[in-house]
Amino acid sequence: MSRLHSERAAPLAVRSQIDSSRRQAAAWWAGRTPRERRLLSTGALFLALTLVWVAGVKPALDSIAHSQRLLPRLHTEAAQIDALVLEAQALQHRQSGRIEPAAMPQALQTTLRRAGLETSATVASAGATEDSLAAQWEIRVTDASAARLMEWLASLPSLLHIRVKAAELSRSQVDGRDRPGEVLGRIVLQGLKEPLP
Repeated sequence: MSRLHSERAAPLAVRSQIDSSRRQAAAWWAGRTPRERRLLSTGALFLALTLVWVAGVKPALDSIAHSQRLLPRLHTEAAQIDALVLEAQALQHRQSGRIEPAAMPQALQTTLRRAGLETSATVASAGATEDSLAAQWEIRVTDASAARLMEWLASLPSLLHIRVKAAELSRSQVDGRDRPGEVLGRIVLQGLKEPLP
């Protein structure tokens, strides 16, 4: 019975201690002048805002900034991995023979998508023929990233056994002003005579 009584008394003792602390704090606050209360309230508000900044906002902003610095590198690495996948696929095609001219537009569209150019470039057959050396394909480019486009063009001979026959590119413009780093125009591609080593 005494154990039950002591278990009930423990929460009562804690409550009375909290109430006592609360009364002491209220008495201390009541003893402050209005000016001191304003200063203490301002200080408490400043401290609360500082804690919110340090514990919540600043780490989130730092994380966003770090992600923005890291994102271009991750895009580059993803493009390199895509290039390796395309190269592996090209090696498989090289072992089984050339890509048929009828399948080339789809293969070109796939490489454009992997290079991030699917929304700014379209593929059309420029010279439909069964002979892969005489076949030609035209790429129409609108507001494409010049760097991505050049990287894509450089990878074509080894990936798809085609070369650039002609290119007419100019800088993209908006309201008569050049758009830095973006191009438009057309590119004509043709099959290679011999596969690259």
